[in-house]
Amino acid sequence: MSQQGQATGGAGAPQRTSFDRASVDRVKEFVGFGPEDERRLEEQAHLFERVSDDLADEYYENVRSRRKLDEAFAASELSGAEFKRAHRQYLEAFGDGDYGPAFFERRAEFAPADLFVEPGLNEYVGSYMVYYERLLEEIADEVTAEYTPDAAAEEDAADGAANAETDTAAAVEAAVDETVERTLSTLRLAVLDQQFVIGSKVDDFMEQLASMTQRRKSVREDLEDTVEELEDYAERIGDGTETIDDVATEQSSSTAEIASEMSNLSATVEEIASNTEEVSATAERAEEIAGETTDTAERAIDKMEGVREAADEVTEDVEDLREGVQRIDEIVDVINDIADQTNLLALNASIEAATAGEAGDGFAVVADEVKNLAEESQEEAATIERMVNQIQEDTQETVESLEDANEEIDDGVDLVEDTVENLGEIETAVSEAASGVDEVATATDDQAASTEEIAGMADEVMANADQVAAEVESLAEVSEDVEQQVQVVTEMVDRLADVQQTEDV
Repeated sequence: MSQQGQATGGAGAPQRTSFDRASVDRVKEFVGFGPEDERRLEEQAHLFERVSDDLADEYYENVRSRRKLDEAFAASELSGAEFKRAHRQYLEAFGDGDYGPAFFERRAEFAPADLFVEPGLNEYVGSYMVYYERLLEEIADEVTAEYTPDAAAEEDAADGAANAETDTAAAVEAAVDETVERTLSTLRLAVLDQQFVIGSKVDDFMEQLASMTQRRKSVREDLEDTVEELEDYAERIGDGTETIDDVATEQSSSTAEIASEMSNLSATVEEIASNTEEVSATAERAEEIAGETTDTAERAIDKMEGVREAADEVTEDVEDLREGVQRIDEIVDVINDIADQTNLLALNASIEAATAGEAGDGFAVVADEVKNLAEESQEEAATIERMVNQIQEDTQETVESLEDANEEIDDGVDLVEDTVENLGEIETAVSEAASGVDEVATATDDQAASTEEIAGMADEVMANADQVAAEVESLAEVSEDVEQQVQVVTEMVDRLADVQQTEDV
């Protein structure tokens, strides 16, 4: 039957309280709860089980009929079914037979019990009268049933009429004694149960009271520290007002000097801004010139590229010319060979004409003419060969000159390209410088405007310095008020300390 642990916990359950064997035994001894009570309760386990359902319903209806208990129940998270089940288990646990520390520890954290301790101990204890009335009735009925004689006993009583009155008196006395003993055992367990529940709540209350006392003591100590700090602040405020007064006077004088210096600074900044604008214009012009120079250099590169292409074409033409002269030289060689052969033929013809006599005179004349023509051809061929050689030499020199010119052109192109690259870097640098100068000019203009604003602010500060001096005087008056308030708080702390000492006693 040890199921009461299932009814524990839930919302509103108190913190678990430990129970040692010595404490439980001491309370049992105080109440008079002993082994005979445990035996009687265990023997009545069937009774507790039998009435648990009906009594749980009756107790639930009793709770809902009491305003404070009903409000506590409505504010809880328990349903009616859960509440009834918990109390059935509570009743059945009366007959467990083991009533050690674990039993009462579970009883102390029984959720419905804790729920109804909160509205007040009177409500909690009063609500259990339903248990007492019903259990006492059930115990009385059971004892009555046990001690009521049956039919056989009545016949025996008729036979022994002389002893009937004596037996009845003894039976009634025994029934009354048994009823009292069973009732006392049940009441002792209920008292133990309630005592531990109430004791746990008293312990919680004492802990809360001690905590509240400690918190109040801590608040008092913190308040004392705060008062000391306020006193220190009040003293420091008094010293500070004098210092601020001196500083305000000195600030007024310094502000006038600052205003004068800021006026001079404003004029200087405006002059710098003017010079910066001139430098910016010069930088922009330099940037334009660098750009124009870059364009000119690029056009020069294009022209030199054209010259190099023309030189390449001339070189190719000269090469073609040299090849043509070479072919002419070869033709001259052929003409020389032909002239040599013609001369040889003329010589042979002359010999044949001399051999022929008068018949060969005409042939001899022709042979002489042919010989003369061959000799003239050789002379002309020699002249052509000399001219060809001269042309070849001139052509070779032209080719070499063109090659040198091409190399110079290549070097010139490279140089101009380097120049263009440098001009590009110069243009970039000048552009960056111009941008920087523009930024400086803008910043200088802003600085000039800011300087004028600062000069105006300096005038305002100088005007505010007088107001600060006036506020310092007001602050001094406030400081005196703070000191008075600190005195009042100090008196309150002293009274609180007296109350604390009285409570401690």
